[in-house]
Amino acid sequence: MFWNRTRNEQGAAAVEFALILSVLVVILFGITEFGRAFNELETLNSAAREGARVAAVRGSQADVLQAVQDAAVGTPIGPGTPTADKTCTDQTVGQEVSVSWMQEVAIQVPLLPDMSRTVRITGVFRCE
Repeated sequence: MFWNRTRNEQGAAAVEFALILSVLVVILFGITEFGRAFNELETLNSAAREGARVAAVRGSQADVLQAVQDAAVGTPIGPGTPTADKTCTDQTVGQEVSVSWMQEVAIQVPLLPDMSRTVRITGVFRCE
């Protein structure tokens, strides 16, 4: 009688482990993926501020684009193109100039639906 009872419960631990493992894998990959996406957003926001800084010291649109690309090393930019909302001149000294674009941020966690989003990346500086 004792022998039959232990044989019936031998696979219970494996089943419980399989159920818990899927939840733990989703949590682990979720933390990793959201951390990667956050790092990408921080890199792009920093690149936008760098582009705005170049625009603030009267850089051309090509200079702004180059500054953004140089600051976003290893992070693809797009589908939008970084553009300054105004050109800094003697008449706009002290006004804010912003560099912004639309950016696709991929968030893909195994076993969950795609959570990718398109967000606006913006950096602001004052014209000098």
